[in-house]
Amino acid sequence: MKLPRNIELPFFTYGLFKPGQLCFFRIKEFTEEISKGRIFGVLKERDGIPLLIQQNYSKVKGFLIYFYSGKEDDAYKRIVEIESGEVYRWEEAIVNETITANVLFGKRELRGSSDLEHFEEWDGKTDPYFRDGLEEVKRILEENQNFNFDYKALFRLQMAYTLLWSCIERYASLRYHLGKNVTKKVQQIAKEKSFSDSLKRNVKHKRQVFGTTDLSKYVIDANDPVKSINYYYQVRSNAVHRGKAVTRDFDTIKSSLEELLEIFKIY
Repeated sequence: MKLPRNIELPFFTYGLFKPGQLCFFRIKEFTEEISKGRIFGVLKERDGIPLLIQQNYSKVKGFLIYFYSGKEDDAYKRIVEIESGEVYRWEEAIVNETITANVLFGKRELRGSSDLEHFEEWDGKTDPYFRDGLEEVKRILEENQNFNFDYKALFRLQMAYTLLWSCIERYASLRYHLGKNVTKKVQQIAKEKSFSDSLKRNVKHKRQVFGTTDLSKYVIDANDPVKSINYYYQVRSNAVHRGKAVTRDFDTIKSSLEELLEIFKIY
């Protein structure tokens, strides 16, 4: 995605880059001043991200972010690194009735989008994947602690593990990039200190699994975040693609689910 035409203008954010949201950390070091703002428009949502639509009968809440002089180019590059040109377009718009700012408006905003319950303001903390989704994973795990030979407990843990990874992949997309390379986004989690610290607290022993197609080996190691995230992701792939479940899968899924749920909740 290209930079806005005039990078000296402030940035009005109503979504992922608001203070307290997942992407503010990307521009925080370049931010000199923040103030509340309102802009004419209405919010819709597509795939969990907000889209601003231009209209003149209501206003959307957000923040005006002013960047340090000389750092505007760096700040806007950080923004376009995550945003997708297929989803957003830059426009200059009036905020608080007097201030011209760069704003990301939705592209093809009516295609596949839905209305927000609170159409004036978006908050990623209310995302059901990060609340109801994790609660459901926890419930299924608690109810299926022992293997039974009709495989139902195993299947339920596989479902829960797949749901957990849906939550993680959603988080990685919102935090790192809205593009399609899921594996690359997931691997960035391993670079975060909070992930490595939580990994050390929750993983007690090394384990290994093998890929179902090429039999590559994947090892979980509390001291190696990159290997560990690849291990957890391979367990997910095995759960989704394995043709016939085997008894030992239960212990692998259960251990991975217990650890990764706690790690991700903290992370």
